Amino acid sequence: MSSAGSIPGASPTDSATETVADSAATSSITTAASTLPEPDSADTAAAAVSNCQVCGLHASKYKCPGCMTRTCSLGCSKKHKAQTKCSGTRDRTKFIKRSEYDDNTLMSDYGFLQDMARDRANMLREANSRSIGMSGKSGINNRNPLPAQSNFNSGSTVVLNRSQKNIASRAKAQRQVQIRYMSPGIQRSKLNKTIWASTWSRLVWTLEIVVPELEPQPAKWVETGFHDVCKVADLWNRLLAFSPTSSASADAGADEKRKRARTEGVIKIQLPSDDSQEHQFRSAISHEMLQQLKQRFGSKSANELIWLVRVQDMPANRPTFCKIDAGQPLYTQLRYQTVLEFPTVYVYSQMPSTWNGHEISIREACTGDENGDSETKEAAEAVEAAEQTTAISTEETLKPDVEHCESDQMTKDPLIN
Repeated sequence: MSSAGSIPGASPTDSATETVADSAATSSITTAASTLPEPDSADTAAAAVSNCQVCGLHASKYKCPGCMTRTCSLGCSKKHKAQTKCSGTRDRTKFIKRSEYDDNTLMSDYGFLQDMARDRANMLREANSRSIGMSGKSGINNRNPLPAQSNFNSGSTVVLNRSQKNIASRAKAQRQVQIRYMSPGIQRSKLNKTIWASTWSRLVWTLEIVVPELEPQPAKWVETGFHDVCKVADLWNRLLAFSPTSSASADAGADEKRKRARTEGVIKIQLPSDDSQEHQFRSAISHEMLQQLKQRFGSKSANELIWLVRVQDMPANRPTFCKIDAGQPLYTQLRYQTVLEFPTVYVYSQMPSTWNGHEISIREACTGDENGDSETKEAAEAVEAAEQTTAISTEETLKPDVEHCESDQMTKDPLIN
């Protein structure tokens, strides 16, 4: 007689085996269930954050730029702004940690700087149109105007200070040269020390000299305090003929030794001027570069070399240079020219054919008849024509008054009546 839970026809041994198997399967299922991972609290928090923070019913689709509040629709976004008085715009001056700084933040900061520069340019343009100076007063008698100078290459407008305006106007009126200033932050603008010397009525230039043929890299240095009545050839010849003096003697005084220590390494030469006298000139060229120039051009004088000045406002694929005579005063060679901050003179042993892969166009004389170089000449002619027109109109205006006075005198004269 078998038990109630046994299978008919099965032996007791088989029943025991099945019971053991069932208990083993039950224990394995229980073990597997105990090893399943429990829901992570972080995932739950992320799921909660992903929902709309206004209604909490739907998944968020938008994020407020001002306070980073997540919303699901336009209605929730408006409700959020009404409740919190949030402007909805990001604070572009808010501090951001370096770890949180990304490409989007970089582009936002770049746009912010561009907006600030645009606002500043608009304010300066508005102030210039109203003749508002630094003192805040308006009117034509303002002593601190804000003149603007247009750069034709970039289309930007540079606001000149009082000194720059004086130098530019004097250079155009008395030297027939157009000085074009750049933005103050540019390196070339920082190097410019050009002044107008009222004592001698001349320009004291900052002069850049470039020697492209020097190897392994072109030589370039910037001189300051070069009077425009001097000749570049004298500067070149005196530099190549310069030889350093001996050091201070042992019996020299302490003051003399300190003075020579301060000036040690400075190249001093004597440059002839237009008054038949020579004045001392301190060159900025280094001794190493001077030695390279002596090795490369030691046997050639300045008159045997080719001196070029680049013409402004020309296309990049049409580089144009003007050949100057280094044996003449500098102001005569810059007449009717446009210089960018200060002149740059290129020195060659033979005429170049290309510049940055483009064919060079050379002008033998600076006549100012082409492109931007005629601006100074045309401006001078326009001023002269305007003065003549004003004189003629004034004469025609006064002429009827004279005739009217003569007729009145003839009427009132009793001898004539």
